[in-house]
Amino acid sequence: MSVGMSGFDESELALITASLRHVLDTQTPAEVPGALLAAGWNDLVDADPAAAITALSELAGRARSAAPVLDLAILRGAGIEADATTAVLIDNVALAGTERARRYVRLSERGVTAVDVADVQLSPATGFDPALGLSHATFVRTEHALLGGPPSVAAAIAMGRRALASQMVGAVDQMLVDTLAYVTERHQYGRAIGSFQTVKHRLAEVKVASAAAQATVRTAWEHADTPEGEILAIAAKALAGRAQQLASTHCFQVHGGIAFTVEHGFHQWVRRGLLLDHLLGDHRQLTKQLGARLIAAGATPRVPELA
Repeated sequence: MSVGMSGFDESELALITASLRHVLDTQTPAEVPGALLAAGWNDLVDADPAAAITALSELAGRARSAAPVLDLAILRGAGIEADATTAVLIDNVALAGTERARRYVRLSERGVTAVDVADVQLSPATGFDPALGLSHATFVRTEHALLGGPPSVAAAIAMGRRALASQMVGAVDQMLVDTLAYVTERHQYGRAIGSFQTVKHRLAEVKVASAAAQATVRTAWEHADTPEGEILAIAAKALAGRAQQLASTHCFQVHGGIAFTVEHGFHQWVRRGLLLDHLLGDHRQLTKQLGARLIAAGATPRVPELA
């Protein structure tokens, strides 16, 4: 886990992680928010939001879970207490598990608004990664109750980007674990292919990119309530997206031809990573946005410290 839980000792941390993993492993996406809330999610987030949201997001990434953990992070960022029947609409997209929804919280240019479930029509986004369970939303009415203005939207998006960065880091780390196991077992010319220098260099590049993203997530949380918080969240999401791209490329290549087969399943990591990268801005868009903001400000953001 990339963010230390200063409010918890080692045994508490182990119990928290095990509890979160159990919920993700045993509940459907629609059941996850309710199960987390029943297990004390709001109290956990109150005690240490950085640790709780990072832990849950990384675990979801490792498990390639479709659970709507991003909903919980965005609600927290918008200053709205999570409940089991509130889902989030991001760029008119809903995450999996929306059948639980009795209302939606929508992020738009106008602000954070509450949308009654009867005013939303969903159609499945069945394209690149149907397992993620995304849906497109259209609205019967366009006027909805305002819960917060543009600053609330900015805070919610920054929180969502930190959470998505951690989810992608978790996915990248699991891709590395699986790939290292493969290159250790797979032999050519009497040697494990993991001993070949080219393979080592490719996987080392992925590991460095993942470590950079983790460090930036940690720094973004440490300065979340400062003027730098929003720009650091952009950087964290951009670096996590780059790490995901490198993992999708390099881990795929060292698997060789087997990665092209449907049966092997590596393509599922690539699909999931691409979709997570596109939520709240892909890494190319965010890198351009980051550059434009730095030029306008005439200053560079805080440099993360590698753990």
